[in-house]
Amino acid sequence: MSKAAIVKTFVASLGVTLVLYVVYQFFDLRSQNSLTNVARADCLVILGAGVWPGGQPSPVLRDRIARAAELYHQGVAGKIICSGGVGKYPPAEAEVEKQFLLKAGVAAEDIIMEANSASTAEQAMRIKEICDREGFKSIALVTSFYHEKRATFLFRGAGFTNIEDARCVHERFQDLDYWLAREALALAIVYYWYWGAIGTIVGLLALKYQSVRQRKERAA
Repeated sequence: MSKAAIVKTFVASLGVTLVLYVVYQFFDLRSQNSLTNVARADCLVILGAGVWPGGQPSPVLRDRIARAAELYHQGVAGKIICSGGVGKYPPAEAEVEKQFLLKAGVAAEDIIMEANSASTAEQAMRIKEICDREGFKSIALVTSFYHEKRATFLFRGAGFTNIEDARCVHERFQDLDYWLAREALALAIVYYWYWGAIGTIVGLLALKYQSVRQRKERAA
């Protein structure tokens, strides 16, 4: 078998595996649009999302803020870390979160700000520094249901070992499938080694099958 044929087989195997993995993640994430029971934690962490013109939270961010306020009043945690820097429109996502938390009855002294991050990975690192400084050992991570899996992976990578799944659900915005597909692709990047290993094994099996078939054809 030529080198070109071998490369073509592996590329095809990896491509098919990647597509199937993304499709699996899409439907798996879609099935998680439900609330979880959240145990007591040292603090709640809100991950930022889009801010609309006039400093209004996008529907995604509004749902995250509402979930954090609900859990705070339930006594899940006595502190809330607001995170997220300035996106397309000012002010910073964390500042919008704080404003709406105050309106929801959260005490100002219970709000801690992280208003400079530009990505989930950066939020994880900055929030780890805050938690180390404040002595927080456990967090309840408040983000969208479809973002919780990747966010948890990144926060564990930043050094967190005790993370409560405090996801929020979304029911009213129309671009849900777009965000699910985007998150499924992001998970494929995060877990590249997983589907890559499966694709490699599939490629090896395909090469073995082709080799056996060619031997049979020559023998015939």
